[in-house]
Amino acid sequence: MDKIVKVAIVGAGPAGIAAGIFLQRAGLSPLLLEKGEPGGLLRSANLVENYPGFPKGVSGRVLASRFRRQLRAVGLEAVDAQVERIARSRGSFKIDAKSQSFASRAVIVASGTRPKDPDLGSCVASRRSRVFNEITDIPRAMLRGKHAVIIGGGDAAFDYALNLRASGDGVTIVSKSGPRCLPLLRERANSRGVQTLVGFGLGSIHCTDRGRVLICRLRGDGKTEELKADFILTACGRVPNLGFLGPALAKALGTRPPPETAVKGLFVAGDAARGSHRQTGIAVGDGIRAAMMVQDLFRQRGASR
Repeated sequence: MDKIVKVAIVGAGPAGIAAGIFLQRAGLSPLLLEKGEPGGLLRSANLVENYPGFPKGVSGRVLASRFRRQLRAVGLEAVDAQVERIARSRGSFKIDAKSQSFASRAVIVASGTRPKDPDLGSCVASRRSRVFNEITDIPRAMLRGKHAVIIGGGDAAFDYALNLRASGDGVTIVSKSGPRCLPLLRERANSRGVQTLVGFGLGSIHCTDRGRVLICRLRGDGKTEELKADFILTACGRVPNLGFLGPALAKALGTRPPPETAVKGLFVAGDAARGSHRQTGIAVGDGIRAAMMVQDLFRQRGASR
């Protein structure tokens, strides 16, 4: 039998945590669902400098830890669950997760984004143990004193590089075109010894194992490079993590300015709704606004009875 709740929040990144804190304080006791450790992509950020209140910036991991502490301070804990499907059912929302199901009168989707899965050719055979799409997936044993190859040229690639350099790893960024990151990030990466190779597309990368080292052979623009790497990290863009929404709910997204959708009781907040405008401050604001809309919804329902 489904567990019945008033409101469910899918995702415990900045948007989901902000929504959860607001709703818990409002007395609505939300169900907050997150697979693994709360914090979202914020846990991977090297230095957050656009979030007010931290004049010198703050590491993403530290800020995520503070968010989690505030969540616990209001008496709310995230439930460790991977949501597999959400659909409308008899006037409510049915949420299916592994080994458990819930029924909710309102849902805030704050599930963030997932990385694009690039075609790395012969690297596929080594993907499980040596190729990663998220920096948080890299085992600690692979860090410190290793060498990483990062595929990509945007902010994420250079931010990952700075994180890995802080762990003592050597880093080479491989980008098809010139770096598209903030100039400040590139300056910091260069000053900390991060190498950048430009002009090599994904299709030009071929990997073979030589003992415990990956050999990456790169071809592009009439030149060839060979790199040794302990692991590869991709940073080739991200897409909204919304694959668990049923077809009818998926169609409701994007029809109104977020966090609203065309389905009453369904809201979408943070990176899942904002495309390339992924900022902690935007996500927090979205989460609070979605929570306020949920509160208004329950007030309206109460007044109509």
